[in-house]
Amino acid sequence: MVTYEATATVSDGAGALLFYTNSVNVWNRNHQIMTNGLLIGGNESASQGALIVKNPANAAQYYVFVVDGCENQLRDGLKYSVVDMSQNNGLGAVTARGVQLSTISMTERVTAVPHANGRDTWIITHGWQSSTFYSYLLSPAGIATTPITTNIGSVHSGGGGTYGNANAVGYMKASPNGNKFAISMRDNIFELFDFNNNTGQFSNYVPLQRFYRSYGVAFSPNGTRLYGTTLDGGNIYQFNLLAGSANAIAASATLVATPGFCGALQLGPDKQIYLAQYNSQYLGAIPNPDALGTSCGFNDRAVFLGGRQSQLGLPNFPSSPAPVAPTATFSATSACLGTASSFTASTSPSLLNATFTWNYGDPASGSANTGTGQTSTHTYSTAGTYTVTLSVVAPGIVLPLSITQQVTVNALPVVNLGSVAQQVCQGSQLVLNAGPQPAGTTFRWQDGSTGTTYAAASTGIYTVDVTSAAGCVTRASVSVQVLPAPLVNLGPNRQVCQGQSLVLTAGAQPAGTTYRWQDGSTASTFAVGSAGTYTVQVTSPAGCTAQSSVAVQYVAPPTASLGAATQVLCEGQSLTLSAGAQPAGTTYRWQDGTTASTFTATRAGTYSVTVTSAAGCSTQAATTVTMSPVPSVQLGADISSCLDQPVLLQANAQPAGSTYRWQDGSTASTFAAVTAGTYSLVVTTPGGCTGQDEIVVRPSDCPFTIPNVFTPNGDRLNETFVLKGLNPQLWRLEVYNRWGTRIYQTASYDNKWDAAGQAAGTYYYLLTRIADGQQYRGWVEVVR
Repeated sequence: MVTYEATATVSDGAGALLFYTNSVNVWNRNHQIMTNGLLIGGNESASQGALIVKNPANAAQYYVFVVDGCENQLRDGLKYSVVDMSQNNGLGAVTARGVQLSTISMTERVTAVPHANGRDTWIITHGWQSSTFYSYLLSPAGIATTPITTNIGSVHSGGGGTYGNANAVGYMKASPNGNKFAISMRDNIFELFDFNNNTGQFSNYVPLQRFYRSYGVAFSPNGTRLYGTTLDGGNIYQFNLLAGSANAIAASATLVATPGFCGALQLGPDKQIYLAQYNSQYLGAIPNPDALGTSCGFNDRAVFLGGRQSQLGLPNFPSSPAPVAPTATFSATSACLGTASSFTASTSPSLLNATFTWNYGDPASGSANTGTGQTSTHTYSTAGTYTVTLSVVAPGIVLPLSITQQVTVNALPVVNLGSVAQQVCQGSQLVLNAGPQPAGTTFRWQDGSTGTTYAAASTGIYTVDVTSAAGCVTRASVSVQVLPAPLVNLGPNRQVCQGQSLVLTAGAQPAGTTYRWQDGSTASTFAVGSAGTYTVQVTSPAGCTAQSSVAVQYVAPPTASLGAATQVLCEGQSLTLSAGAQPAGTTYRWQDGTTASTFTATRAGTYSVTVTSAAGCSTQAATTVTMSPVPSVQLGADISSCLDQPVLLQANAQPAGSTYRWQDGSTASTFAAVTAGTYSLVVTTPGGCTGQDEIVVRPSDCPFTIPNVFTPNGDRLNETFVLKGLNPQLWRLEVYNRWGTRIYQTASYDNKWDAAGQAAGTYYYLLTRIADGQQYRGWVEVVR
């Protein structure tokens, strides 16, 4: 095939050629134009104008992607055709030709990057006169018509050439692990990006150096070096992607070889990078592309072309890491007995048209012990650990892939709540227990509680889900009926009067009920004979019990007294009768039916009261009231008297045995009044009746003489200081000399002061009446 630039080929797994293209036509392995393979829509002058990618949904089909060239001014955008190798006895046929995927003007570059899932492929182009990458996803569902776009890097436009569009010329490639991406623009710079092979998006733009007429690009096998070629000058440059910053990477460009007019670069499966050398019968090669700088080496005669000549292009392949042997794995879910275990197989890389065969390691299940399919399930009949074997057969694999793995089938918890129907007496609880369980077991009852036991206290269905540490669940249920307890009430605590009897009863109960009193007796009633606490336990025919207690206290009748059996009431007076202090709750009933706690008697008669305590015990008290006359007391008419002479006061005659009380508390039958004032007497007869009278004593002038001289000279005449007309005992005397010194005093004078021990002379006296404080002052001369 003669092609200046665009070329793509594909071989089977053994390396045998299937078909090839120059972006314009498709040839089969016999070098004949494939059926319907003419004019598939590309341009052989497009530098990277053709790409072949296997259909992930059909191993016999391939997509052929093509782009237009600068000579046609990039008019035809991106197209694809489909080749089906099952046609024409394996020679293939184009079954869909020149399908327009995008009408947007694209540069002369199209490449492919495997998706992160290991199955799908990103088909990547770059827009002309824009900075947009287009990532189309090829999956088992076909080629996506809506691409993932990223606007990043420089705008691809301009350049030399006939139409001023030479910057559309050049290659773009992804690193073997798919995370880096490089582009060369013929009359501009090399560009470096990060690529996300999971999302199809670009990031982290790094502009590299500009060299004259840039063309080919390729990454080293470990992705740490990037190589680029130039057409004129024929140079190969290496960029160290581990240099550090973006500027450092750009400045790391190193000239590693100058073989002459250089074209495309392509990483081979032997980890060497091959070079198209224009008009040469050899392909050049970089034998150690991971090495830094010129130590990577270069061989300008690496592959002899058998007398044919290389042009600028090399077959365009999807970027991929070095081939690895396929492996198979599967995941198995541990299951609980009675549920299916699930198995999911996978291969790396993903194998199309693979057949998956399972052996579940359960020969007891007979024909169900085997299964097919990438996913499968099997239900084991007993708990245990089983060895599962997966066998994978796929086109291109010489021997089946086989892998074994163990799966555990966990036993279900053994749960026993007892009989399915149980009874419990009202007021009691039935503790439900799921039985002993191993550590790590959890419980969930019907109300969401998670305890190991549950106390059932009402009628209903109770359910527990017991979950083992492996997540296996067993559910158990029980019906609980709450039986009513007997209704028994011995009543409130009681007080019983001494001498009374009390019979306790548990109330009406259904036939078959049994009784047990505190002393062990079993009658339905109990006769109380002494104070104490009495208890009965009543058991219904269904066996439910209830208990009641009552405290019984024997109390004495209240003590009540209205006083003496016979009482005297003075005429005109009243008498309040009382039964004495009684505790709270006591009631009263008098002889006339009144119920006050006291009764007022106003006339003679017999009075009685019945006192009833709170316990209902009664006592009666009575008294007879007789009437007694009130004495008449007369002290006579008011009088005037010389008060230094006492006035004898006396009432009229009174009955024998009467008592007297004067106003000062004295109790004689008479009273000597020595001062003016009101005097009163209360007379009490032997019957207790009192009479009272008052008399007013007024003062009257009485002649008296206070001497102003006396002669204590022993002649027995006028020897002392004598008060004449005054009762000296009613007076207090104080005597002072002329210097104001008190020389004599007495509380009750006796007319006997004789100035003993005092010289003759004048002395001053002060007389004070004891009864009312009346005073007289004067002087007296003592003559010897």
